Amino acid sequence: MSKKTHVLPSLSYSLKQTTPAKQARTPAKRPVMLHIKGVPDSNSILVQHFDPELGAFVYAYNGNLSMLADEHLEGLEHHPLVLGGASPKRAEIPRVDFAFNYISDPDLSSKALEAAIEFVDSNGIPCLNHPAKVKQTSRDRLYQNLGHMDGIVIPKTLRVAPHYSSDIQEIIERGDISLPIIVRPAGGHDGLDMLLLKSLDDIPKLECFALDGRDYYLIEFHDYRSNDALNRKYRCLWINGKLYARHLIIDKEWNIHGRNRKNLMQHDKTLQQEDVAFLEDPETVLGTGRWNLLSKFCKSTGLDYCGIDFAVKQTGEILVFEANPAMNTSKTKSDNAAYIGKYWLEHEKVKIQMLKEMAKRVQGAGDSVGNNIQ
Repeated sequence: MSKKTHVLPSLSYSLKQTTPAKQARTPAKRPVMLHIKGVPDSNSILVQHFDPELGAFVYAYNGNLSMLADEHLEGLEHHPLVLGGASPKRAEIPRVDFAFNYISDPDLSSKALEAAIEFVDSNGIPCLNHPAKVKQTSRDRLYQNLGHMDGIVIPKTLRVAPHYSSDIQEIIERGDISLPIIVRPAGGHDGLDMLLLKSLDDIPKLECFALDGRDYYLIEFHDYRSNDALNRKYRCLWINGKLYARHLIIDKEWNIHGRNRKNLMQHDKTLQQEDVAFLEDPETVLGTGRWNLLSKFCKSTGLDYCGIDFAVKQTGEILVFEANPAMNTSKTKSDNAAYIGKYWLEHEKVKIQMLKEMAKRVQGAGDSVGNNIQ
């Protein structure tokens, strides 16, 4: 069955558990984890396929984190909760020990995040990746909240809702932001639909966008080429209070994403070895000072799990492109970079350990129920 968008008129839920989470209860055999997901503000989701065994469609909820290949971790009891949508219904869920908030994109799922904040806080549910923290990871708020840290550069970012290309021209001419700038739709990922404006002569190129009042980001462009004229884009994962190297992608292009591996790195063993060196010992590659600064930055987000994309400028400063949980890191291998699969498998283990530790923490240290986690 081909993929298509399906509008959901009434998939969301109200914000009360059938029994408050704060109320004492007899411990179950297994800790109960609530999976909080959200319907995008567009009230539409992607139909992946029809599952004959389930007798139902399987949906891909855009704007939700894919953290583990198998979300139903052995040793826990799992319950889903989907928030957002056009016609909310009352949530009928059992008592839970803790929740993981999978809603990861504040641009795509603002309403669902607000609902998740109210639900978690009003019921006193311990929650990993608290939705209030996720809400602060939009590109403009990241610049506003964390752009002041010494040694960190977050490009100036404005969130605008233009109706005409001249609206953006006026913003530039007014001096609110300096050329060159990147223009991209809010909620866009994977480097798609991005435009680099080098001068006002490029303003007519903005007609490629639907300038109808929807939100866009204007981001000041920073040259991050190394001495060899190549661009190096690093990714790390922040999991349970610790930083892990994810990958280093190197290319001539400035707009780097996973697909860029096919340009230079796929057949260049030297560049591949540079990637491996980063995965093996990122602190040495980046320098202890920068490694500690990245950890401090990620800790400042308040998140339990997120990714951070960055470069190192020739000045030595860390140039942060984005830091949020909306990065798909559940894959354990890559067709054109099989050599990094073993490192990615280690990340899966750390994610699982994070959930185990949370389950034990809410059940009580040394508790027999907590020790039941596999």
